Amino acid sequence: MKTTRIRQLASVMFADIVGYTSLMQKDEAEAVKVRRKHRRVFEKQHELFNGEIIQYYGDGVLSIFKSAIESVKCAIEIQKLLQDGETTVPLRIGLHMGDIVYNKTEVYGDGVNFASRIQSIGISGSILLSSKINDELKNHKNIITKSLGTFELKNILNPVEIFSVISEGIKVPVKISQAEKHQKQTQSIAVLPFVNMSSNKENEYFCDGITEEIINALAKINNLKVTSRTSSFYFKNAQIPITRIGQELNVSTILEGSIRLSGKKMRITAQLIDVNTDFHFWSETWDRKLENIFDIQDEISLLIADKLREQFGHLEIEDHLVKKQTDNYVAYEYYLKAKFHKNKWNPEDVKTAISLFNNSLNLDPKHAESLLGLADCYSFLGTTAFLPFDEAWNKTIKYTQMALELNDQLSEAHYQLSNKAFFIDCDYNKSLQEMQKALQLNPNNAEAQQYISFLYIIAGDRKNSRKHLDIALSINPLSEGTQFYLAYYHYMNHDYYKSLEILNQCLKVNDKNIPAHSVKVNCLLKLGKHDEVISYFDNIPQEVVIQGEKTGAIGLAYVLKNDSENSLKYLEQLQKEALGPNGFTADSYIFMMYAVSGKGKEAFEWVAQAIKNKSSLLLIRYSDPLVEQLKKDDRYTRFQKIIYRTDDENKFSQKTKPLLKDKMAIDYTTKLLEHIRKNKPFLDENLSIRTLAEQINIHPNQLSWLLNESIGKNFNEFINHYRIETFKSLVKDPKNSHITLMGLAYESGFKSKTVFNTYFKKETGLTPKKYLDQNKKK
Repeated sequence: MKTTRIRQLASVMFADIVGYTSLMQKDEAEAVKVRRKHRRVFEKQHELFNGEIIQYYGDGVLSIFKSAIESVKCAIEIQKLLQDGETTVPLRIGLHMGDIVYNKTEVYGDGVNFASRIQSIGISGSILLSSKINDELKNHKNIITKSLGTFELKNILNPVEIFSVISEGIKVPVKISQAEKHQKQTQSIAVLPFVNMSSNKENEYFCDGITEEIINALAKINNLKVTSRTSSFYFKNAQIPITRIGQELNVSTILEGSIRLSGKKMRITAQLIDVNTDFHFWSETWDRKLENIFDIQDEISLLIADKLREQFGHLEIEDHLVKKQTDNYVAYEYYLKAKFHKNKWNPEDVKTAISLFNNSLNLDPKHAESLLGLADCYSFLGTTAFLPFDEAWNKTIKYTQMALELNDQLSEAHYQLSNKAFFIDCDYNKSLQEMQKALQLNPNNAEAQQYISFLYIIAGDRKNSRKHLDIALSINPLSEGTQFYLAYYHYMNHDYYKSLEILNQCLKVNDKNIPAHSVKVNCLLKLGKHDEVISYFDNIPQEVVIQGEKTGAIGLAYVLKNDSENSLKYLEQLQKEALGPNGFTADSYIFMMYAVSGKGKEAFEWVAQAIKNKSSLLLIRYSDPLVEQLKKDDRYTRFQKIIYRTDDENKFSQKTKPLLKDKMAIDYTTKLLEHIRKNKPFLDENLSIRTLAEQINIHPNQLSWLLNESIGKNFNEFINHYRIETFKSLVKDPKNSHITLMGLAYESGFKSKTVFNTYFKKETGLTPKKYLDQNKKK
C-alpha cells in the first residue's frame, strides 16, 4: 500500500531531556520516573493545544502544530509542569515554523532539522524560537520573547536569529558559547605535533618541544586565534583527515610538519592547509644547524605568520616572535626534555621533569623558562597533595619570583602570581589583576582565560565570565580543564543538569579528577540526591578522596535531609578535622553547614574570622549556590564587597590605533597601485608581503593594514587578481597559442597549479579551460 506524503507549513517542536543518558546509567529507577512524567505531560498538553506527536526518540520527541501560537503556549505549559512536583524533568525545547513533508509516521524537511538545531543549543528549562515563530507572536502581549543574537547552526546554510521565551519558570540562556554556536574562526590556526622522522625515537621530545615553541610564538600575534597545546596534541599520531581535525578544533587553518635530526643538523618541513578546501596553500623546507635553534624557530614562526596574514588579511606581527632563551644549547635540550615529562601531568613524570629542569639550570642559572618550569611542577605537586601544601607553594613562589626577575614578560609567571594571591594571600583583587596581566602578555593563554572566567563567576560577573570562557573554549576545546570550568560555570548559574552532564564526561576520561568530583557532589546536593552523596565517596578512587570534603559533603546531605542527629555528628567531626594541619577544607565546610542550616549568625561570624585569617577557600565558598539562604541577609552584600573587592579592571586595556593616518594611507595606496602598474612585481612568483613592503618603503605591518583597510583585500587576493588579469591578457594573444595554460599561468606569476586553479575559479567562477573555450567562441 502506498504511503501518502503531504507537504505543509507547520510549527515544529523538537524537545530533549538534558543528561538523560547519564541519569539512566546512574539511577535507572529515577530515569524511568522522569521519562514517564515527560510522556504523560507531553501527551496531555498536545491534546489540549491541538498538537500531534509524531515520534519519540528515546529521551527526545518530535511534534507538529498548525498554529505557532498554540505550539508556544504548549511549550510553556510543558516546561512549567515538568518543573513542578517531586520528580523534575530537565527539558529543552526548540520551535521553528517551516515546510515539512509528513506521512503520519515521519516528518522530513528543513523545518525538522531547524527545530532540532535550535533545541540543541538551549539549556534545561528553556524554550528557544526561530525568527519565523517569533514573528507570529508579535501581536500577542502575553508571550514575551528576547533575542539571543544571530547564530550559525550546523547544516543550516545562513546565519539565523534565535529568541528565548521569557516567562515565570522558563530559563533563559545567559549567553551561548562560541563552541555551541558552531561559529567559524576565520583567523585561526592549530599547529599539529611535528612528526619525528629521525631514526632515534627518543627525539620525540625535540619535535614536541619545537611544536610547542611555534604555538607559543604564534600566540603572541593579536587577533590570531591559536589552538592551545593540549587540544592540538590530542591528535598526535591520529590517522584522521585534516578537514575533520579542523572542524573538531573550529579553526580555518592547520599547520603540520616534520623534523629529522642527524648529528648536529636538522631538516624541518612545514605546510599550511586550508581546512574547508583541504588546500595546501604553502609549504617550505629548512636545513639548519642545531646550534641556531632559536634563529630557526624565529624564522619559521615569522614566515608562517606572514603566510597567514597573506591568506587571512591584516595581522600585526612583531619583528621577532622567538627570543633567544640561552646561549647553552645543552641547557635548552634539558629544558625540552623536562617539558616533555612535565606535560604528562603525573607525579612520577613531574619529578623527572624537576630533575631535568635542575640540570638545565646547572648549565645556565639564568634560564628563566626552566625556573618557571620548576614553579609549575611544584604547584602541581602541592595542589594534588603529592607534596605538603606549604612546602610546595613556598618553592613555587621562590622560582616564580626568580623567573620574573630575569624576565617580567612571561605570561605564565603572572598566572602563578595570580594563583599565589588567591590561594596564599586570599587577595581577590590582586589575583584578578595578575591574571589580567597574564592575558595582556598572551591572550591565547587558555589556562589564564579559563581561570579568569572562574574569578569573574565567583564574584557574580556572569558576562565577563562567559566572555573569557568562550575564548578558552575556542582556544582549547578538547581540554579536560576547560570542560571542567564550563561545568563550573553552569553550576554557578544553577543549571545543575547541564553541569552534571559535562562533569560526567570529564570523569569518564579521568576518574581521578578531584575538582570534578567536588562540583559533582554539589550538583547532586542541589538536585536533592542526598543519599547518593552519602555513599558517593565509597565509589570513587580512594586516593583522590579529601577527608574534609567527604565529611563536609555528607554532613550537608544530612542537613538537607533534616536529619538533625547525623547533622550534629558530622558538624562535630568537621570541627575536629579543622584543627588538623591540613584542616582548611574541613573548616570551610563548617561555614557551609551553618549556611545550609539557616544559622546566619554563626555563618557570618565564621566569614569575619576567615577574612582575618586569609582563608582562601572563603573566596570559593562564599558565592556557592549551596549558601543561597545567606544571600537574603543584608550582611551578605556587605561582606561580598569586602571579599571580592576590585580596583580598576581595565588598567591593562589598550586601544588600537590605525597604523597610518588618513593622508599617509592615501599617499601609500597611490604609491602601491602605481608601483603595481609600472613595475609589475606580481610577476615574481616568490613575491611576499615583506618584499613588496620593502619595494615601496613601508613596514610590513603597515602594508598589511593598508591592504585590509584601504583596498579591502588580503595580500593573496590583491596580488593574484593582477596575475589572473595578466593570464587573461596572455591567453587572448594569438602569439601565445603554442603555450599551455599552465605555462601562461607561470608566466603570470603563479608558482603552483593548485593556487592558480583555486584563485582563477574564485575570481571568475570558471575553470581556466572553460574560460579559454568561452574566449575562443567570441
